[in-house]
Amino acid sequence: MRYCEEVGFIIYYGQQKSSFKTDHIMEERMKKDKYLRARGGTARMLDIHCARCAAWVLKYQKDGVGQLLRCYLNRIFAPPETAALQHNPTFREPKDMSNLVCPKCSTVIGTPMRYEDGRLAFRLLKGTYSKKIVKGE
Repeated sequence: MRYCEEVGFIIYYGQQKSSFKTDHIMEERMKKDKYLRARGGTARMLDIHCARCAAWVLKYQKDGVGQLLRCYLNRIFAPPETAALQHNPTFREPKDMSNLVCPKCSTVIGTPMRYEDGRLAFRLLKGTYSKKIVKGE
């Protein structure tokens, strides 16, 4: 059990208890929804690392082909503190969120934004991250 001050959640092993009524279970499977179908139905799981110090930052589901330009909150699977952002009711606008930073060297990797379809995301800064496809997902 661990309390995350940034998002205000208590993280239990695989499950989070929050201040609002519904408990959300951390998903480990790939999400299959309208966003995946709109991008051709292909998806892969990526590990995102800091380019400066090579520290692991997050696990992300990339839908479709093309460059990784942004990370949508509803596609982040780990770490639990970052994955919990999608369920936090206090984050309605990008100004409510902080930058995505490396946990080791504090390099800014992404800035909060709202995409055209209304989803919150982090706009990734080129050259600040590296990615690796996670096999077996």
